[in-house]
Amino acid sequence: MAKKTYDLLFKLLLIGDSGVGKTCVLFRFSDDAFNTTFISTIGIDFKIKTVELQGKKIKLQIWDTAGQERFHTITTSYYRGAMGIMLVYDITNAKSFENISKWLRNIDEHANEDVERMLLGNKCDMEDKRVVPKAKGEQIAREHGIRFFETSAKANINIEKAFLTLAEDILRKLSPSEELKVKLNKKKKKKSGKKKIIKNENI
Repeated sequence: MAKKTYDLLFKLLLIGDSGVGKTCVLFRFSDDAFNTTFISTIGIDFKIKTVELQGKKIKLQIWDTAGQERFHTITTSYYRGAMGIMLVYDITNAKSFENISKWLRNIDEHANEDVERMLLGNKCDMEDKRVVPKAKGEQIAREHGIRFFETSAKANINIEKAFLTLAEDILRKLSPSEELKVKLNKKKKKKSGKKKIIKNENI
């Protein structure tokens, strides 16, 4: 029998406008790498990283969604099973911040009611080009009762902290019976086999 490599599986989702740095944030966390030549994500892609929290091995399956409007029908179907969602905006792009309210509405419409949410103001290394004050990010997070971090994939600021905090928040919310459900879902997935073919998995 194959050795069990993790205790729980958490599905996380990165959403936000195109170009805010979602893929860079994901790669910094999963591979500790930064690449300025990423092309826009086409549809949806994901990475896996296993972390240890409170004595449990937690496998994070992190989905990176395309920000462009034309992909929204593909990506909204991924909201439903997400246990944690990171909303990302670019501190040098006012429009990406204004659209956070639209992304929050998408979560309300498509995600589970108890999904854990977090707001990230990305590219905080570009202080000279900042157009969105930190206080504005803090304010919207406060209004919606969610955590907020300013991050930089390039300078590796708060990336790991944000992901681990989100995972900890999900873990804290799980009652023993819910933990069991997460484990059972994991077993079910193994039995069901590979029904979906996802290109460019980058794992």
